[in-house]
Amino acid sequence: MIETIERLYDEIHGPKLTPYELLENVKLPNYISVDFCKDSENNIVAYTQCLLEDGNVAIFTYAFDMNNKLVSLKSTVYGVEEEIYNRKTEIEKYYYSASQTLRPSLKAI
Repeated sequence: MIETIERLYDEIHGPKLTPYELLENVKLPNYISVDFCKDSENNIVAYTQCLLEDGNVAIFTYAFDMNNKLVSLKSTVYGVEEEIYNRKTEIEKYYYSASQTLRPSLKAI
């Protein structure tokens, strides 16, 4: 139970990864680029490209809110896009789990 509440707290308040930390990836030998821009919702969006072992390029799209918290992460590998992380979904999952555990029993006496 405590672990679920700690995970919920971390999902709400923890940055997971910041744009500054992501920028460090460009120093890695398999990374081609790390590019930043803003989207229509004023989020910071980062696009990274890295080489896979087979020579293909993978693209990762990170969205950060204006507090530098990771909001979502998507990958595009071999033309297939996949959502790897979504903060809202994770918060909902842990909130539901915690609320189910904390819900009082309604047994009649």
